[in-house]
Amino acid sequence: MTRITPGQEKKERTGSVLVVGAGIGGMQASLDLADSGLLVHLVSDEPSIGGTMSRLDKTFPTGDCSMCMISPKMVESSRHPNIKMHTMSTVQKVDGTEGNFTASILQKARYIDADRCTGCGACEEKCPTKVLDVFNQGLNKRRAVYALFPQAVPNTRAIDPDYCLYLTKGVCRKCEKVCDAKAINFEDTDKEFDVKVGSIILTPGLKTYSPEIREEFGYGRIKNVVTSLQFERLLSASGPCGGVVERPFDGAHPKRLAWIQCVGSRNEHNSNAWCSSVCCMYAAKQSIIAKEHDAEVEASVFYMELRAFGKDFDKYIDKAKNQSGVLYKRAMVSEVVEDPQSGDLTLHYVDENGKLVNEIFDMIILSVGFEPQLNAAEFAKVFGIESDEYGFALTSRLRPVETSRKGIYVAGIYQGPKDIPETVIQSSGSAAASMALLGESRGSEVEEVILPPERDVSAEEPRVGVIVCHCGVNIAGVVDVQKVAEESAKNEGVVHSETIIYACAPDGQQKIRDVIKEKGLNRVVVASCTPRTHAPLFQDTIREVGLNKFLFELADIREQCSWCHSDNHKKATEKAIDIVNMNIAKTRLLEPVQSASVGVTHSVLVLGGGLAGMTAALSVADQGYGVYLVEKENELGGLLRRVRTNLEGDDVQKHLRETIEAIKENPAISVHLGTTVSETDGFVGNFHTKLDNGQVLEHGAVLIATGGMEYSPEEYEYKQSDNIITQRELEDLLAEKIPAADETIVMIQCVGSREEPTNYCSRVCCQDALKNAIFIKEKSPETQVVILYRDIRSYGLKEKYYKKARDLGVLFFLFTPDDKPQVTPTEEGLKVSLNDKILGREMQLNADYVVLSTGLRPHPETEAIAKAYKLTCNIDGFFLEAHVKLRPVDFPSEGYFLAGLAHAPKNIEETISQAMAAAGRVGALLSHEKLTVSGIISKHNRDICMSCLACFRACPFGSPFIDEDGRVSHNEIKCTGCGICAGVCPAKAFQVNCFRDDQIKAMVDAATEIH
Repeated sequence: MTRITPGQEKKERTGSVLVVGAGIGGMQASLDLADSGLLVHLVSDEPSIGGTMSRLDKTFPTGDCSMCMISPKMVESSRHPNIKMHTMSTVQKVDGTEGNFTASILQKARYIDADRCTGCGACEEKCPTKVLDVFNQGLNKRRAVYALFPQAVPNTRAIDPDYCLYLTKGVCRKCEKVCDAKAINFEDTDKEFDVKVGSIILTPGLKTYSPEIREEFGYGRIKNVVTSLQFERLLSASGPCGGVVERPFDGAHPKRLAWIQCVGSRNEHNSNAWCSSVCCMYAAKQSIIAKEHDAEVEASVFYMELRAFGKDFDKYIDKAKNQSGVLYKRAMVSEVVEDPQSGDLTLHYVDENGKLVNEIFDMIILSVGFEPQLNAAEFAKVFGIESDEYGFALTSRLRPVETSRKGIYVAGIYQGPKDIPETVIQSSGSAAASMALLGESRGSEVEEVILPPERDVSAEEPRVGVIVCHCGVNIAGVVDVQKVAEESAKNEGVVHSETIIYACAPDGQQKIRDVIKEKGLNRVVVASCTPRTHAPLFQDTIREVGLNKFLFELADIREQCSWCHSDNHKKATEKAIDIVNMNIAKTRLLEPVQSASVGVTHSVLVLGGGLAGMTAALSVADQGYGVYLVEKENELGGLLRRVRTNLEGDDVQKHLRETIEAIKENPAISVHLGTTVSETDGFVGNFHTKLDNGQVLEHGAVLIATGGMEYSPEEYEYKQSDNIITQRELEDLLAEKIPAADETIVMIQCVGSREEPTNYCSRVCCQDALKNAIFIKEKSPETQVVILYRDIRSYGLKEKYYKKARDLGVLFFLFTPDDKPQVTPTEEGLKVSLNDKILGREMQLNADYVVLSTGLRPHPETEAIAKAYKLTCNIDGFFLEAHVKLRPVDFPSEGYFLAGLAHAPKNIEETISQAMAAAGRVGALLSHEKLTVSGIISKHNRDICMSCLACFRACPFGSPFIDEDGRVSHNEIKCTGCGICAGVCPAKAFQVNCFRDDQIKAMVDAATEIH
């Protein structure tokens, strides 16, 4: 397929994008856009980038340090040549139309010259003024000269003009006296400037609810009542307590902790009407981490409904309950009372049995909800977009990243409450929309980066530098990092060894660059966390000062030491020393590796013609690339063909028809119906696929959107009566007739979901029940509708439909998984019995229809597809993404992407967002003319090869092949560096770069010499 030139009929457009908001969403969108060849103006109203995620301690379910996750993104954003950062800036006005906007930006005075500032912090130490630290949620104080947080990007101090003694009273200037870089500039002024951009992406982040309004909880007057974000800072190594939780009342270490859920959410009287989507999960995370900090901690979570609706979230809740001993109490909390002498707190609540209980705790954490960003109405006015009734950006559920103004897109919490993965997904989706709009201007405003030439180190003796990272207390809280550094210095060839608080932070990166130049290092070892996320960052760092990036090793002493041996500091330290010494021994034998580059075929294979596959295909085609859309059925649409409307009332079938028509009319999309893949081969940028009809396709990427299937229930006497049906069957029935006024319809939730062996939430079941219940009550108000539920998961802005159903008279009765309802078909009809938890007695309902809210399952062919493409699945059978939060639409294998139900259960809006995101990631890949292939590959020595075919049989990627001479040769481009060939070759003709036998032997020798 030939590459399609995008936008030939369009007028000239500006090849740059304005991204407003520099949290994880803004950075993700910026990096995708910049990688696709568009220039990005990234605007943050804070002195640095990072947003709310920089304030978190760890993330779930992986337990990764939030700063460790976000620091590489921050550094990459600051380094990317196609991203221009504008910190302390706000957009004042936007003129123009899509493709050609002019944005007026106001940049507040920093009073410190960013070009001169080295980030040494001398000015901050000498500043006499202390003010409440907003970053740490007011739990401590900072100086008037400050950096937002230790790993801030840019690592440049700022002066707060509201508190600086010189700027307010004309006295002091101590900071100026100690600044050797002469960076203090009290003459600095606010600056206004315009940028011309083709599109705008809004990711301004959020505001948290201020719980002072809920006087019964005592926040603001009772010191030991804190918000969830304050507790994140108390847990954090970079927080006010250095990661050791202390009570604000007396500094004591709390043992009895309670979390109160839905503070500021799901209550339109003194809070917000919506569900904030994340509170249940961050409470679980915080309770687990608190237990990790102190095994004696007793954690209780008070909730009304548990909304663990994301991928693997229910399993995480089970971990909190079963492994960490967290007590979950379904209860209504009425009041918190403080003992003024001890600071202890008595919590009054009504339990499940209606009994009033008083319980004493050391601290109480209020799980506060999210709100639209501050001054949301004025913000929307600046950009000329419409808001919904709550102040979030108004979007269609079928076009979730598009605002009411063409060319302006939205992502993250400003579109509605959501977690980190959904924010990252929407950000890549909004980037895809911008790529499609500005396709013809790609590359018109970017500059090529020229790196310094690589130093020839072949004649030099090894000069190894060792950097041991504290990672706050993630490592240093368990491992004696200073001792690790001291022992490392004793190794042969080590000429420098030191510790750094955060090696991945900008100042840490600069320190590494400086010491390479100062000490003439030709090899570097960093002892820190996982190489999966951080090795590329450090490799880029040493390459920037002329070292080949493969002269680097990362010794993982977090996952392999501090995390898994947190209860034995001595052993963790000894193991860390061993690991670092082994890596030093290997590093001495490292040699420069040159990476090859290959051309890119500018098209993508989209496997699956459901909603996700079609949406992704259209987005990629609109970006200017060819698409092969392969669907095994004889028509497009997948499961969407059976859905009439969504919860919001959109005409889903109309959207389906329009999407299919757009697919057919797009010349860049080649549709293959009733077709499957018979053979697949190739590598990123150059895949070859053979279809079962014999056709061979060449493409640069693969997008898996193979969908899922609806569960066909075996429970509740399904198929024993024509009146026991599923929600989808009810939807079809309602299209033909409306239930009579005297009929009773009973719906049962979580059928086939949230218990083993399918212990996950299918997300759509509660929404289907609410949708159909509301439809019935609106058409026939006298019809009795009863919903039997475990938790109604109407997360985000869908909470209003839960309220609407209750207002319409839908009855909701709670049951537990160990005491499910019983359905009995009789001659008179259907009888449903259950033990009602609220009334405390058995109930019996006479039903005309019993409707089962069934969940979603992986597609039956998922396992076969995974095997064919060498991909992995999780325990539930859904495809496993590269990283649950940072790379939610990527596979670990390069060139493979993921969207829709193949990834996990999700509703229509979420499927569209993820399909757009995958298309954005594909577009960023296909925008390149050439791709650099990984240097970690096997090298084949034909001179000693016996052509025994052991490698040929064992390699899962087809890299070894038989050439025209009948001998084994090796395709290095297809090689992934897995090392299987090196392991099976009896002649040792295969050796993997950076994992040669002599290097591995040196590591083993280093370990055995120590002991």
